[in-house]
Amino acid sequence: MREPGRIGQLLEALTGQAAPRPEALSQITAFPPSGLGYSQLNEMLLLLGYDRVTHAFFQFLVDGTLDYKPGSGVGSISEFESAVDRARKLSLLFFGNVKFGFKTLSRSTDELSYFYDLVQPITDDVFNRRHDPVIPVDPIDPQQTYYLGYVVQRELDQRIRDNPDDASALAERALLNEIRLRGLRNQHAYLVSDHLDVYVATSMRRRHEYVEIAQFTKRLFEQERLQDLKLRWFDPTLAYCSDRIDKGLAEALMLKRAKCTLYLAQESDTLGKDSELASTLAQGKPVVAYVPSATEGEIRKSVRFLSTLYSQSIAATILDRLQALAPTLAWSNPTVRLWIDDPKAMDEDAAFALLVKTATEHYERRASTLREDHPLGVQVNLDTGVANGVLVVRNIEDCAELIYRILTSRLEFTIEKKVVADVTYHILRETVSASVFRVMTGDVMLTNSFWNFYLEPSE
Repeated sequence: MREPGRIGQLLEALTGQAAPRPEALSQITAFPPSGLGYSQLNEMLLLLGYDRVTHAFFQFLVDGTLDYKPGSGVGSISEFESAVDRARKLSLLFFGNVKFGFKTLSRSTDELSYFYDLVQPITDDVFNRRHDPVIPVDPIDPQQTYYLGYVVQRELDQRIRDNPDDASALAERALLNEIRLRGLRNQHAYLVSDHLDVYVATSMRRRHEYVEIAQFTKRLFEQERLQDLKLRWFDPTLAYCSDRIDKGLAEALMLKRAKCTLYLAQESDTLGKDSELASTLAQGKPVVAYVPSATEGEIRKSVRFLSTLYSQSIAATILDRLQALAPTLAWSNPTVRLWIDDPKAMDEDAAFALLVKTATEHYERRASTLREDHPLGVQVNLDTGVANGVLVVRNIEDCAELIYRILTSRLEFTIEKKVVADVTYHILRETVSASVFRVMTGDVMLTNSFWNFYLEPSE
């Protein structure tokens, strides 16, 4: 493509709109051989009917800084492409709309400086030099975190009602009371903590869910990328609150204070956990969704662990997992129906193979739903109207890397253009998770209506 045509395309991409005076493009004969300077860019913009830009915005195009250097310029068409890409990313990140972002950032140095500062990397030293909390969180053995839940209380109460002299149940209730006192102290530690980095959103009912989440959370924050940062995170497997209303209020406070939410996809997901995801996105903050990859080795290890934990056979454990992951198999699969009716008829190798297949499909479907398929995988910041997407990762290393980049302002993006039914979408895609982080629709009517109404006060 000849240079004038490419220059026009880049200016349209930069400003987020077609040239008001496209006929003037013929007067731009070539990219300046000595580089595109500040005055030259403004002359081109005015010639095509656009607004001028500030010195700070031009310098941001040149090299990503804001202090204008007299005589600086964009050296070539390829450098100009990179410059436009840089500006569009900033506009999509904070405004969800290139046209509005350009108008705001290119005309106000104060606005540009504010948003520019938000994307400057934070050094690890800022985290490493944090002081220790006055009330540290008391680690609880993952095998005992179950006693912080509500189901175990009902189970023990029933056992003691059935047999008031049940020594095992009485000893277990004494342990429950001890663990809950520690959980209550941890709840207080979270409430007074002066900063909070990550909220961990989970679903926990059965004993193994507490154990697995506690183990995963410990492994995650011990990853090399995170272990020296003195991060603080709200771990629901370590906190106890006796009243459901106070528990809801406390968790709402943690969601408000945390810089991001870690959403753990499990066998089944609950309204509470999904609402925590939605609440985070509605605040304009990132959600990292960890969806297990469910390898054969991990599933085999999990089956052995659950068999021991619940004192049941491998066959019974496999059936439990199949029921949790795909309840309809009992009706749709005659072989599974046979295994349920007569567990001795089970071919354990075949059953395990079916479990691997079912678990793989379950988590692949869950990842796809969060990353690409479900409309609510992208939700709107209630204050700004900017559409936010869920960042989906499938292994613990990527999870740690993504949390590190979020907290240290080091997220990286690519811009992707996608056409669906003649509507062009511009997607800001995060590079670690390959997930949609921001999106701008090309539906003209929706865009016009959305921005006319959304930021206006409710009548």
